[in-house]
Amino acid sequence: MNDRRSTHAGAAAGAAAVLVGLAVFGAASIASPGLPFPPLGIGQRVLRLIPGPLASGAIELLGHWALRGFVAGVLVAAVALGAGAGILVARRPPGSRQLTAGLAGGGLGLLALAGWSPDGGGISITGYLLLVLVAAVAFTWTLTASLASIERAGPEGGAPDRTRRELLKAGGGAVVLLGVAYGGRRVLGGFGGGGGGAPLVRPAGAAPVAPAPAAAAETAAVRAAFDLPGLAAEVTSNRDHYTVDESIIDPDVDAGSWRLRIDGLVGRPVELTYDELMAMASVERVVTLTCISNLVGGDLISTARWTGVPLRDVLARAGGPGRGAQRVVFHAVGGYSDSLAVAKAVDEHTLIAYGMNGTALPRGHGYPARVIAPGIYGMKNVKWLERIEVVDDDYQGYWQKRGWDNLARIKTGSRIDVPAGGDPVRGAVTVAGVAWAGDRGISRVEVSADGGRTWGRAQLRRELAGAAWRQWRFDVPAGADRELRLVVRATDGTGEVQTEVEVPPHPTGASGLDSRTVRALPEG
Repeated sequence: MNDRRSTHAGAAAGAAAVLVGLAVFGAASIASPGLPFPPLGIGQRVLRLIPGPLASGAIELLGHWALRGFVAGVLVAAVALGAGAGILVARRPPGSRQLTAGLAGGGLGLLALAGWSPDGGGISITGYLLLVLVAAVAFTWTLTASLASIERAGPEGGAPDRTRRELLKAGGGAVVLLGVAYGGRRVLGGFGGGGGGAPLVRPAGAAPVAPAPAAAAETAAVRAAFDLPGLAAEVTSNRDHYTVDESIIDPDVDAGSWRLRIDGLVGRPVELTYDELMAMASVERVVTLTCISNLVGGDLISTARWTGVPLRDVLARAGGPGRGAQRVVFHAVGGYSDSLAVAKAVDEHTLIAYGMNGTALPRGHGYPARVIAPGIYGMKNVKWLERIEVVDDDYQGYWQKRGWDNLARIKTGSRIDVPAGGDPVRGAVTVAGVAWAGDRGISRVEVSADGGRTWGRAQLRRELAGAAWRQWRFDVPAGADRELRLVVRATDGTGEVQTEVEVPPHPTGASGLDSRTVRALPEG
């Protein structure tokens, strides 16, 4: 086989082999969520080495697509590495290919070991070594079998078609393997320790849960006025609630063995089990969370009903913050950390939450426990909490070390949800959206249809909670064929008007006014 043909055949066979090898790891991860998936585990380690300005710049440019793009790049690199190994094997004499393929599989297996972490899914290093061995054997067998099949086709036997066929076979086999793992998990419930997202069941004899204060009553006409397709709901479903994490792989925590440790500058260190935390007197709060990297008009913001224990009560179990305490630090499974000033930590509204919209916290939202600090950007609402530490310094967490603000107070903001834009609107134009101001509430929303020259007051829906966003609506009367330049601005509960000064998310959160242009056509 000439060098050009061997290169093509080897690259195709190597890529096919990587797909199968990755499918082995993927199937194991599906069966046991959180179990290490090597490309992502390795990517996680690389991600933590990226300089702060570069990470911040990527987030500002791409938002939550930055992490997704990085993950895609890691997977492409894995396939390229397999293709390179395939080329190396294809260029070896036929008699030594089996050995070379085995060595290549072993080398990739050693590389995969870098994806293992002691807190990455409850698997021991011995168990992970066995998984790596299975994947390496699958890679080696697929590589040699695919290469032999391509070569048997010969130049007159449709080698290019056979190359595509081998890739399709490997891809199909990978899909089948992943499908079997998914089906098995659905039937058997999987083998991971996570109970996230299940109906929230508290221990027998648990102290009561104080429900969230009831919102003001509203008429059916008001409810109908805000029943608009495209308008964000007052409370976001668990499935639709935004998630942004520094980690690529969400920790999969076994609540049965999980412990929440409280130590540092406290009266005495203590540990709470999951049941002990849930058995404490609890409250329900409706809180809007938003990511500090959210762009003006962006979707990295959501509202949920959170159930949990006031953080000050959890700290009281350890004797409370001691003399000289400045900040309360939250350590997550996997190494992430951030902090709050002591005054904010002991505020009655700051929670250690274990429930979300009537369920146990879903895994992606921090099961089994997380911080909910109303009025503070999401990066400080630490998920997968395992330790609370009281310190006497101005602690710098993961994102602060990369230049982000350590106060992280949510700025007043507003967003247009309706109309969506694109198609022209005939007749009266209904403009609607949401407005928020952390824990300061919203007192007024104004809308301009002429780019900000004149403003009209929007109708506000009742306040669901002081730390929750508010829906608003504004109607522009029908008129002649014209272009509407819609702009929205909000005023918080203290009377401070949302700034129109445009700044990027880094380092304190974005500001500016959301706007869009709509073509309005005459009625009829």
